Amino acid sequence: MILKRLKFYILAFFVCALSFAQNFNVQEVTKAKLVNVSGGASANTVFYSGNAARDPFSYFLNGNINFNIAGLYNIPLSFSYTNQKFGYDKPVLMNRLSIHPSYKWITAHIGDVSMTFSPYTLSGHQFSGFGVDLTPQGKFKISAMYGRLLKNSEYNSAYPDLLPTYKRFGYGFKTNYALEKITLGVTFFKAKDEINSISNPVPFELGIAPKENTAISFETGFKLFQKLQVSTEFANSSITEDTRIIDGSKAKGIAALFLSPNNTTASYNAFKGQLVYPAGKGTLGLGYERIDPNYRTLGGYYFNNDLENITVNASQSLYKDKVAISVNLGLQKDNLDKQKESQMKRLVSALTIDYRANEKLNFNINYSNFQSYTNSRNQFDYINQVSDFDYLDTLNFRQVNQNASLAINYLLKNDKRIKKSINANFSMQDAVNQQQGQTIAGGASTYYNSGISYSIGYPEKDLNINAAINNTYGKTDSGKSLIFGPTIGATKLFFDKKFTTSASTSYNTSYNDGTKQNDVINFRVNGSYIYMQKHNFNMGIISLFSNSATQKNNDLTGTLTYTYSFDKIKLRPKREPKTEEDQDVNPTLKISFNGKVFEGNRDQITTQLKDMQLALKPLPTEENTNLEHLLTLATLTPDDKQFKEKVLDYLEAYDTAAETLKKYNEYLAEAYQKLEKDMFSKDESLENEYSIAVGRVNNHALNGKEEADVTNKTAYKSYLKLVERSNNNRDKLMHHRWMYREISALSKITSSEIQQNQYAANFSIQEIEEAFKLIKDKKSATEIVDILEVKMIPFYHDLAVKNATIDDIDLKHIQK
Repeated sequence: MILKRLKFYILAFFVCALSFAQNFNVQEVTKAKLVNVSGGASANTVFYSGNAARDPFSYFLNGNINFNIAGLYNIPLSFSYTNQKFGYDKPVLMNRLSIHPSYKWITAHIGDVSMTFSPYTLSGHQFSGFGVDLTPQGKFKISAMYGRLLKNSEYNSAYPDLLPTYKRFGYGFKTNYALEKITLGVTFFKAKDEINSISNPVPFELGIAPKENTAISFETGFKLFQKLQVSTEFANSSITEDTRIIDGSKAKGIAALFLSPNNTTASYNAFKGQLVYPAGKGTLGLGYERIDPNYRTLGGYYFNNDLENITVNASQSLYKDKVAISVNLGLQKDNLDKQKESQMKRLVSALTIDYRANEKLNFNINYSNFQSYTNSRNQFDYINQVSDFDYLDTLNFRQVNQNASLAINYLLKNDKRIKKSINANFSMQDAVNQQQGQTIAGGASTYYNSGISYSIGYPEKDLNINAAINNTYGKTDSGKSLIFGPTIGATKLFFDKKFTTSASTSYNTSYNDGTKQNDVINFRVNGSYIYMQKHNFNMGIISLFSNSATQKNNDLTGTLTYTYSFDKIKLRPKREPKTEEDQDVNPTLKISFNGKVFEGNRDQITTQLKDMQLALKPLPTEENTNLEHLLTLATLTPDDKQFKEKVLDYLEAYDTAAETLKKYNEYLAEAYQKLEKDMFSKDESLENEYSIAVGRVNNHALNGKEEADVTNKTAYKSYLKLVERSNNNRDKLMHHRWMYREISALSKITSSEIQQNQYAANFSIQEIEEAFKLIKDKKSATEIVDILEVKMIPFYHDLAVKNATIDDIDLKHIQK
């Protein structure tokens, strides 16, 4: 009993003193161990010989330790040591409190939190206050919130770029009630600025005024003809742009009934509906969404508006489930009120065919087409027209992107002694930009990728051998390019699979417009040994030979790495720190670079630079090693003049890396936002597939019967297939919902704060090398964002498989 009280007081202290954001179950708090310690350390050396301007030998040590308090709060620490310098990274105490205690079917949100009721009302806006979700067993569920949405900030003429804000409070609720044949839901949200929360005069040209907003949405879900699933949502948002005006005006819209309208009040509507019909072994779906121009609420940071979407999707399994076909079509347009000078239309189509000929042969075909049309009125036609009846010309822009791929997998042999397989793939990416029906200069490109690989494995010997040949052919306005070459490699395990060895070699040659550019040959050897599950030794050697018409390059890189990890540690009494001599606090040097000023003696400035570099993460190993190398060169200089010169070299490289990392974080945030939209568009279809599968199981005549009681074994096998399909659809929806929750939260985080999320940080560590290369190669933002989005899906799916539970499934789109 005393121990439980002690735990409670310690937890209360951390809540009040440290400020954190955690989810926890009240019933589980006292069951957790008070302190858990985990961490690890690694040592890495790199040997290099070649033509590049790199240090021939570099080494560094890294370590981390994490204190977990009762399963609620993590205190991470990390350190690094290289070139006789020591650095550390201490935990940052946040000034925000966010806790989410839960007990059975009650979950509270206290402090600086965010909630989402509907994409058209309250949608992820952070507030300081209180929220609650009540989800008891039964037909009725409710969520509610109250809190401050914005702090007040005064206008300061000394900082004209900092816009003033009124203090804003809001409250709302969401209810859902499931009747026998229909599900009904109502969402209400209201927010209002406090007029007297700003005392300093605000310039009129800033357009800052106290606002008031009410948004209401109605949701329904029901079945027609026992099969057709219908779901709809209608929302109305009324917003007053300036509540200081009192003129007795009236406003349209049901939401306007709950505010004080004036001549600045406007009302906007949004509607979304979806039909899903089970047909054969698949589904047919039709969706429609319309959002008025300027639709918004004070419960969200950003709203897509002025758009009309029409979507059609169909899926079907044929020939005893050997063939699976999925088709998706979508049409979107804007300028619904004809007030813009241009209108954009987007047409998206996608086709996927999976064909399983037998247990050995599989085919996969994918095709997608994205077309956008922009009809823009020529502004000079308007300027130069003689009368109102002159014909106004339009400028027509058209963009078409097509992607197609074919993959063939054939399993030649599969038994305990030997496994053989062959794989062939082909893909095509085609892009065309046209104006007035003609392809613009530099607006066409086509790339073809193909490859064939063969692998053979000996499971009993833990040996795998693979060989492949790949080809890339591209056509652009500037010319044609071709790259092709073979690769061969092998992997072998020793000592009960604790020692992994691998070796590979590849050759490729490239041509531009038929002229040979270069030849590249590389050899790779790697070995990894795991000792007692906590110690990992790794050695790798890469040798690269490049030969072109102008130069030859021979590079050899070797790495040695040792990693140790632990999940438990015995805490010992703290030792008294050793007394160090006082350092000279009088600065002897001052170095300025791009607005940064560093003062102190050489050791103090070096420490400042090291601390600054530790905060710059994640970084590719090469970038980090280069910075460490430049900083080491500075410390080895004989006099202060050369020290300053080397520090300036370091700062120039640091700024380049920091700018690249900033771009990466911006692309990462954009990728999360894009993935969130894509996942949201698929949420309803996955839920419908799961609901249909469950319905088929529940409506089956053999549902609930034991196998021993069934005489028709064929019918029972058919029933078991339905159960298996239902479980698969359940897992897909469960994993999707977990991923969507995480991605949705990340999509609302700014690029400057996104690395504070542990999952985002882990993803970045995995992808930062390739991302930096893409940025340095000046790939387009769209291309980089698309690549990051594609990489996110398997990363978060693996996390979902580990962390998702059945509680993540909530049938919110259709009748339960």
